[in-house]
Amino acid sequence: MKTKNKRFVLYPMLLIISLVVFYIYTPALNIQSQEFRFYLIIFTLAVIGIEFLMDGQYFYRKKLKYGALALPILLVIVIAIGNLFNGVIFRSTDYANLIDVEEKNFQEDFPSMDESSIPLMDKDTAQRLGDRRIGSISELVSQFVPADTYTQINIDNDPYRVTPLQYASFVRWLNNRSEGIPNYLKVDMVTGEVEVEDLEENIKYSDSEMLNRNVKRHLRFKYPTKLFEDPDFEVDDEGHPYYIATTYENVFWFTQLEPTGLIVLDAVTGETKEYTLETMPTWVDRVYSSDLILQQLNYRGQYSGGFFNAYFGKRGVNRTTDGYNYIPMNDDVYLYTGVTSVNNDASNIGFYLVNMRTKAAEFYPVTSADEISAMDSAEGALQQMRFESTFPLLISLNDRPYYISSLKDDSGLVRSYALVDAQDYQKVITSDTVDGLITQLNGKTETDSDDAEEEIVEVVDENLNEVSGQVENISQAVVSGNTIYYFMIDGSIYKADITLDDALPFIEEGQVIEGEANEDNEFKMIILD
Repeated sequence: MKTKNKRFVLYPMLLIISLVVFYIYTPALNIQSQEFRFYLIIFTLAVIGIEFLMDGQYFYRKKLKYGALALPILLVIVIAIGNLFNGVIFRSTDYANLIDVEEKNFQEDFPSMDESSIPLMDKDTAQRLGDRRIGSISELVSQFVPADTYTQINIDNDPYRVTPLQYASFVRWLNNRSEGIPNYLKVDMVTGEVEVEDLEENIKYSDSEMLNRNVKRHLRFKYPTKLFEDPDFEVDDEGHPYYIATTYENVFWFTQLEPTGLIVLDAVTGETKEYTLETMPTWVDRVYSSDLILQQLNYRGQYSGGFFNAYFGKRGVNRTTDGYNYIPMNDDVYLYTGVTSVNNDASNIGFYLVNMRTKAAEFYPVTSADEISAMDSAEGALQQMRFESTFPLLISLNDRPYYISSLKDDSGLVRSYALVDAQDYQKVITSDTVDGLITQLNGKTETDSDDAEEEIVEVVDENLNEVSGQVENISQAVVSGNTIYYFMIDGSIYKADITLDDALPFIEEGQVIEGEANEDNEFKMIILD
């Protein structure tokens, strides 16, 4: 085959392959996009390869190979030099100033939270609850599965995690794509209740679509030059589903993306609308990603004193702790994370709160144990149960900082809750309910006078009831340094102080116990079989 004819074959093949790659990966047609720059370099090298293959001797004879290779090499050199001079070595102060942080007083300024609406269902628990809920609906489980996104948002100032259903397989997509996806899941972050939300019109645009109705592909074709990452699934206050794509520009040369606005995609109709950061809808909760916020907080902590101080002097250098959580307040979602020194000394020097909509950041200088220590302390309070603590939330109670977390069993279900004093993490309260934690902290932890205790004993001793039965469930809590055991017997809950019998920690479900309890179901005498 002649060289000319080979080119007529190879170049159309290259064009087809390039279009297929673009269709699959959908890079922005923008030189600021790292994916697009890589795409250009590979395409250029492929063209050079074809020409070498067609007429290599001509290239060598005319020395055209050097000119052909110069373009991608020059592009790489320019990008590398530009990134070097726009990196942290030369612009450390600019990186530190990417996020503005206002320092505040914890006792006076830390936002209060309704104690009855503290969200303690983490993403993993929400996923398990969602999978279980869908598994109980036969007409859905055979065709759809929950997506693993479970975005935390506020709906009418109540915290939820929401996720759309997705097609269970390629065959299920073929069978159902014309009708679309009929539901999404809404998990109450406080109660754990899972609602399967029915839609008047089905979701036609989602992450699980294979072709043009795929969310990212649909947005790329409508906004070919816009930089955006994977869109987040959200619903408005009326429950209508949308995908939110934050748009970005590079701040320094070809590095450091910073949000400039957002695109709202109607998941039902596919209609889109672009907003600036100042004009976006109030119901949108997630504009800034947690990864971006943490990155900029760490730039601030590391480079506020300059590049060399970050690695040599290390004066005032700090970083965020190994974990974060979300706190719903004022109908917005805030990212919470601790701040610790770079010496890994298991203590915090304060806390950050950052609004996920606006990036408004606050720092509360409070010396405390770090979250990992608090988690260990919470797990140790119920050591025999072998529970695992979730990453805690920070809340303010009685003007003091407390960590509150869920304790999960081996199956991943929440079995108890723990409240840890952030400044004295050895002080732990556990309970089967959040209300139980608050009640113990505010009431039962107070020391009564000796006279009052004697009066109470005299009264309750006159009204003891005999109790006998099998233990259906067992839990425990630490109150004022004493371990209290809670038993469910015949549907009623009883409690017993560890001082009644040293064998209480070894009671198992199904074991028969007998004793006498007062009107508050508190054992005053117990017999273990």
